[in-house]
Amino acid sequence: MSKTKDRAGKRFFSNPKHFSELVNISRLSDKIKTDPNCLSSQDPVVNKVLGKHKSLEVLIDKLYAAAFQDEKVNTYCLLGLENQSSFDKHMVLRVGLASLLLYDWQLSSIKDEEKLKLNYIIVLNMSDDIWKGPYSLREFISEEDLEYFGFLQTNVELIVVDPHTLDSSVINSLQTDLKYVLNTIKFKSDEEKLLKYFNSEEYFKNLNEVTFELIEALVDDKIPNDGGNNMCRAIEQMKKHTLEEGYSQGKAETLYELTRDGIITKETGANKLNITVEKFEKDMKSYFAK
Repeated sequence: MSKTKDRAGKRFFSNPKHFSELVNISRLSDKIKTDPNCLSSQDPVVNKVLGKHKSLEVLIDKLYAAAFQDEKVNTYCLLGLENQSSFDKHMVLRVGLASLLLYDWQLSSIKDEEKLKLNYIIVLNMSDDIWKGPYSLREFISEEDLEYFGFLQTNVELIVVDPHTLDSSVINSLQTDLKYVLNTIKFKSDEEKLLKYFNSEEYFKNLNEVTFELIEALVDDKIPNDGGNNMCRAIEQMKKHTLEEGYSQGKAETLYELTRDGIITKETGANKLNITVEKFEKDMKSYFAK
């Protein structure tokens, strides 16, 4: 995934509401239902989740701790996200490595009598086509070898959310901007369909800056360099409305996330909002406590 898309995807899914809805339309939803209040961000850098395993930062774009409770049991698990803009046959192994590193991280901190908590990693297909290739390590192994040995000692299964195969009713039932991101992915291989979608949704005139940044990154390679193209004009119109009408609404939220991620300083954030550093710190703390 390009750095621009990677950065935009991380910022978008830093919002627990977006991540929660993604989990709830994955196949994990049969067992796990999330709401933003049950998720706590586990930033690999800020919270030092990685320990000595720095490679995990590259393997997972976002990581959340999730707590669930029903009438019989309290459950805790780790939920990770990997945004993928093209099919990668190594993805099964990357997910397997990340999962093992997360278990290894847990082992370094739990007591002898404690058990490991399950972790799951969701892959969001952000490419122009349906997910191609195996969804598990087992599919790479010949049936003859599996039959001979009788079992596979280690298997990894991908949890892929693929907008290209999701029913439109599922996507359009979502309550957050994730709906617009998934539909953009679903339509972006067809310029005419994508343009029609942009023009049919009034909300595109007032997109949150973080959402606009991701959508622009997703369709950037679809926009010709000549300024006369309809698609180019549609994106420019979205950008104009977003900057003029929607930017101020999402500005503080964006600055908090940029500060949290170490991209800007709290002094810079406070200056852009024209408030004191003390108030910026207080407001930022309240924002992430929600």
